[in-house]
Amino acid sequence: MSKLQDKLVYFNKNKDKETIKDRWKNINSQEGLSTREKLDKLVKTSLKREEKITREKPTSAPSEDFPGKDGEGFFTREFSYPLNTVYGKFALAEWENVLPNQLAIIAGEDEFLEVSPMKLVFFDTETTGLSGGAGTIPFMLGFGYFLDEAFRVKMFILNDLDKEAQFLEAVDTFLQAQGFSAVVTYNGKTFDFPLMEGRYILQRKRFPLLKMLHLDFLFPARALWKYTYPSCKLSYLGDCLLGISRDEDIDPSRIPVIYFNYLRARSYGLIQGIVEHNALDLLGLAGLLLQAIKYVADISSTEDEGEILGVARLYDRYGNVDKADELYRIVKQSGVRTDVVERAVKGLAVIMKKRKLYAEAAELWGMLSAASTTGAYDRLALRELSVHLEHREKNYVKALAMVHRGLENIALSDAQRNDFEKRCHRLTRKMKTLQKEDEKS
Repeated sequence: MSKLQDKLVYFNKNKDKETIKDRWKNINSQEGLSTREKLDKLVKTSLKREEKITREKPTSAPSEDFPGKDGEGFFTREFSYPLNTVYGKFALAEWENVLPNQLAIIAGEDEFLEVSPMKLVFFDTETTGLSGGAGTIPFMLGFGYFLDEAFRVKMFILNDLDKEAQFLEAVDTFLQAQGFSAVVTYNGKTFDFPLMEGRYILQRKRFPLLKMLHLDFLFPARALWKYTYPSCKLSYLGDCLLGISRDEDIDPSRIPVIYFNYLRARSYGLIQGIVEHNALDLLGLAGLLLQAIKYVADISSTEDEGEILGVARLYDRYGNVDKADELYRIVKQSGVRTDVVERAVKGLAVIMKKRKLYAEAAELWGMLSAASTTGAYDRLALRELSVHLEHREKNYVKALAMVHRGLENIALSDAQRNDFEKRCHRLTRKMKTLQKEDEKS
């Protein structure tokens, strides 16, 4: 039952249909997921697990600053996840075996070679909106970190919008005391960091996390899993890869409304779901990064050829072309999915060109130009072949044939079509010049 359709048929025949209908009704009401994502989630939440999965709830320690204190601009909430416990399919204790070079490969930066993995801080925000700008306020700042044989989550929650300065000052004090080595986010470069930087500027301060190395794991996650899963949303990957189900989780689109209701009612029960949602996001982020590191350390832990391709792309981006070459060839030789194999071939072709092995690169481009299922790769392959034939083999007739094939590609953008037309004109001139020289001789 490797295909989603087969699994759905299986459930229809073998499972309690009323139970499946109830689950589908709950999942289908969730916003932000495509139909494919909803169906995939239905399958994964309905399959009986062959292995026993231990799910422990975190211990929660009430902090001194708790809702109800007069004059307080914020309060904190803390959770503790012991390292010796299994959460879903992963054990946080495995973080103790992580090496800095593995982090560097994921991040694609040598600077992470100096980072202590157990001194990372995982950062996430909950805000009054998703549009950004001065009107969007991050009212909950969550930090996940390792301390005293546990993964701890500490959240700062803004109690009074007029006391944001006090709120941010408490965050500064916390960060200064911890001595973290680097920060990990999920879409932090695009959303969380610009938003936080703006809020700090309004208070005439500098966002302290800007001083640290920053790993936005969204980009490595996409490289790893975009060819295996239909979505790279944090909660979706956490469900698929880690076994951390979020079916009972709060709908993220309702978070701003719930928070404003909390400000009016001052009832902690209203935002308790948001607090737990943020804690699960941070736990899931730590688990997904750990999973990626395990893939980098040993591809035998991967479950799909798309994931092997993803690991190859991470090594390629990091600059370890020998390892990338090895993994691309594994996918090329043993892969069964055409789209994944084509991307592996493309990666190999680029490496061969960088190594100035032009003949081998041309052979690979030729494979893509003949068998590609996506217009983008066909265009790139044809362009590279025309360059090779024109400048290295001096075969203008074949080069022009590649250009003509490219011009027939309906997926060409204006810039791409202009590039092919220029090549066409240049090759035509060269051929006319050669023809005149032949006539004279």
